Amino acid sequence: MSLDQLIHLDQQITLSLNGSDSIFWDNVMYTVTNTFSFSLVILVLFWVIFKNNKLRDALIVVLFLVLLIAVADRLCSGYVKPTVARWRPTQDPQLMYMIDVVKNYRGGRFGFFSGHACNTMCFAVFLSLLFRYGKLAAVLFFWSITTTFTRIYLGVHYVGDVLVGWTVGCILGLLFYIIYDRVQHRFGIGHRLISEQFTMSGYLISDLDIFLSVIFANYIFIIIYAMILGVG
Repeated sequence: MSLDQLIHLDQQITLSLNGSDSIFWDNVMYTVTNTFSFSLVILVLFWVIFKNNKLRDALIVVLFLVLLIAVADRLCSGYVKPTVARWRPTQDPQLMYMIDVVKNYRGGRFGFFSGHACNTMCFAVFLSLLFRYGKLAAVLFFWSITTTFTRIYLGVHYVGDVLVGWTVGCILGLLFYIIYDRVQHRFGIGHRLISEQFTMSGYLISDLDIFLSVIFANYIFIIIYAMILGVG
């Protein structure tokens, strides 16, 4: 398959997944795509990290998370997007009038690769390796997938932008965890308690279950909020 054929296929798949005739789903997607809609989830994440670690160790974990997102964002928005300069579907002269735009949201000019896909995936990979709790890992990847799908639904990213973003996110998340693991062994971070109450990395399962509950509750709140907006 040639590059032109691949680009055409990417455009057609994106158009088939973009938008709907549902005000409800428009509201859900528009809310989920906003990072601030998960503010409570982030706060509870910090609570879990600080509750299950000594202060120094918790600060190191948070530092790695901040650096991970900073590097991912800089790589995507600061280098790749302006260098590749691939139009977003909502800004592409060939497609922009075929895209279903929600609340007049079109994003910036360039969209390759997806920052949402990269950031959420590197977060999911790093935290899954950090916590070592299967149920939470599944939910974190679900969060990354659903959050990223909103970008296609809203027409601000092609499917190809998302797939590359996920790939880069996986690599960065794994790379940063490997570095963190070496720092962990070097400075003796973590108590690594292993029992029915703790994961293999020493985090209380009950605390991680609370974190899971908050994520689910956040999705429920988003759905209710979208319903209220639809009625209004």
